[in-house]
Parts: sequence; structure tokens; C-alpha cells
Amino acid sequence: MKLQELMEELERQKPLKWDQKIESSRLEMILNESRTRLHLNGNDNHFSITRPCHNQIAERLEIPVRYYSKMENEAPELLIENVNTWFKRSSKDVFIRGLGDSVRAFLSERYRIIDHLDVLYCSLNELQAHEAEVEGCYLSETEMNLKVKSDRLRDFVRHKDDLITGGLLLVNSETGHRALRIEPRTFRVQCTNGMVMEEFAARQIHLGNGDNGFDETVYLSIRRSIRELFGRFGEIVQALRESTEIKVRNPQRVISNVVEHYRLSEDQKANILMAFGAEPEADQYGIANAVTRAAQSEKSWENSLEMERIGGKVIALPGEQLRNWDA
Repeated sequence: MKLQELMEELERQKPLKWDQKIESSRLEMILNESRTRLHLNGNDNHFSITRPCHNQIAERLEIPVRYYSKMENEAPELLIENVNTWFKRSSKDVFIRGLGDSVRAFLSERYRIIDHLDVLYCSLNELQAHEAEVEGCYLSETEMNLKVKSDRLRDFVRHKDDLITGGLLLVNSETGHRALRIEPRTFRVQCTNGMVMEEFAARQIHLGNGDNGFDETVYLSIRRSIRELFGRFGEIVQALRESTEIKVRNPQRVISNVVEHYRLSEDQKANILMAFGAEPEADQYGIANAVTRAAQSEKSWENSLEMERIGGKVIALPGEQLRNWDA
């Protein structure tokens, strides 16, 4: 998704969004045309429930998610009986977020609203000052991601012809599934690899006093975090250079341990080994680059981004752990 498409979609959604604080005893799950729906305030309006919201209801009512799903699929009447019983017995204020005729989030009444449009516009103001551009965008039911790079931040790791560009990954959720995060992301020009360095992340928790306005402190925090992370580009480059000095004797064994540790699939392992074979640098940086290069083979944005994160985690591994994986 391109930036303009993202902005247009968020503007389209804006008038469809609604929020309501409500006591859970005033909620009722019903079955309508073989699908579970949610009544608010006992009136005739009922709303569909998104899959992520179903999971939140299960978690907040302390119903195991697998059992909740089994009831939903095999015995929806039993699910409704369970949910409505616990809505009433554990009655407390909750915060409901909706979009059109669907309920998309079931949250604590203390949830702090940090909406995508506010995050996007205040981020763009700061990014323009750094001559940064949005490389790609992603929007799902649960989160918004922006990949950003700045040509003002350029350096090399191994040699001057292998340039990397500094940038950011910005993540926000309007439904409580992720906190607002701003993380440094490098872009390797030669192979178009992206690597997310989580250890340098800036994070804003979605909890507060429940105010519905956009908190000025959040706005300032976003801009400050962008400035600070761009200012740490030199520190990130140094960490990458140091990782080239940590050699591995058996890259295939290290890759196997990376795959096992981060619970990757056999297909992902094959892609990492293939990527390493295309650029066989037997050091920590070489292993991380193989992971991030393999990210380009992923079919979904989520899986590709997770591989970029794992590449950054490999860079952050203590030398002792890497040596154990190489033994």
C-alpha cells in the first residue's frame, strides 16, 4: 500500500469509527443468522464481531481462546451462554471500539486512544524535517505499519560499495493489539534488505486516563522519538560493524538454531540457507543478512516484517549465545 492510499483509507474510515464505555452487564451476545453478534445497551442494534475482538473477549473473560473458538464453531449456543454469564457476573466498565456495523475491540476502560490518522499526520510533520520518505505502508484490522527511510542517513558496514540507509518502522494499533512503537530500521541498498533493530525501540503504552482526545504528550513523544532514533544512526552502524567481527565456523548449524529458536518453518529455513549461499559471509552480520534477505520471499507483510525483526534480534544476540549455537 502506498502512502496516499493509506491516507485515503483512513479518511474514509474516520466517520465510521465509534467508541463507547459501557458496563459489561449491559452487553449481550446473540446468534443471528448463524453468526454471533453483540447487543449494546439492550437496544435493537446489534453488531458483528471481528476475529481479533473475539479473541479479546475470550481473554478478558478468562475463557481459553482455543475453547472459545471450539464453542463458536461447534456449539455457538454454548458460547453465548458462557459469554453472557460472565458479562453479568464479572460486571465492570469496558471500552468498546467500533467501525461501521462491527465491533473491533473489547478493551479496558482505561484504554488511551491513539488513532492512526493522528499518528500519521504528526509523524509526517517530523519526517519532512529529516527529508525522510515512506517506503511502504500496511493496514490491517489490528494495526498500521509505516516503513520509512532517509537518504540523509547513509553509511556502510563492510565496504563503501555496500551502503545502508537509516530509517524507521512505525507501528500503531487502534484496537489494543500493539502499543505505539517507533523502531529503527536499516535498508541495505545492494539487496533491498530491511532490518528492524528492536533493541533501540521507542514505545508508548495504550493506557492512560481514558481521555478521548489526542494527548499532546503523545504527539510530542512521537516527534521526539523520531528525532532521537535518527540521531542514533551512527550507533546502529557501529553495532552492525561490530557484528561482522563475530565469526561463525558452521553457518548452517547457526541458521538451524536460529530457525529452531524463533520457531520458523522448514520453508523459511530453506530460504535463509539459499540467501546465505548467495552471500556467504560467515559472521553474525552475514547470518542476520541471510534472514532479512529471506524476508523478501514471504508472501505476507506480517511474516516479512517478522523476519526483518528476527534479523535485528540476531544482531543483538550476545556473543556467548552465538558461540553456543555454533558449537
